[in-house]
Amino acid sequence: MTAPSPRPLGASRLALRPLAGLVSGLALCLLMLGADLNAGSAIITDKHVRDRLTLMQGQKAALTTLGDMVAGRRIFNATQARAARRSLIGSTRKITKRFKKQRMEPNSHARPEIWSRWQDFTQRAETAQIAAKELNAGSLNGLRRSIPAMMQACHSCHQSYRRTPNQAVTH
Repeated sequence: MTAPSPRPLGASRLALRPLAGLVSGLALCLLMLGADLNAGSAIITDKHVRDRLTLMQGQKAALTTLGDMVAGRRIFNATQARAARRSLIGSTRKITKRFKKQRMEPNSHARPEIWSRWQDFTQRAETAQIAAKELNAGSLNGLRRSIPAMMQACHSCHQSYRRTPNQAVTH
């Protein structure tokens, strides 16, 4: 019996390059999306604004679970991945409802353009809903293929409709 011939040294590195790019991009998106949605010590008095923050925190938690699986920081678990997917499907369905009333607070991250460009905002929320439904949580490879669309949907909306948190606020 002969030992299998080793792969050329460069082949494994080349095979990992697309994965490394995906993991790097995913980490960057999570960082940008996260820029911490948690209100922390900031006081949010409006119930509607608190509800929006809670919705976004739930989405962040689900995306973090999936992102950690894709990046290898957490072992892939199909049951947990499917639960995160269900959470994203449910929460993306509520985006327009949570933002329907124009409510602003100094510690809110929402830009007023949400309400002046409502049709565009709702279209982006619908895109996120579709991306959540299309997440393939049955396998790690399926998740790796499908999570970029979800991340892009979130990032696209935040790019247009989320203010950068005030530097003096710790959230």
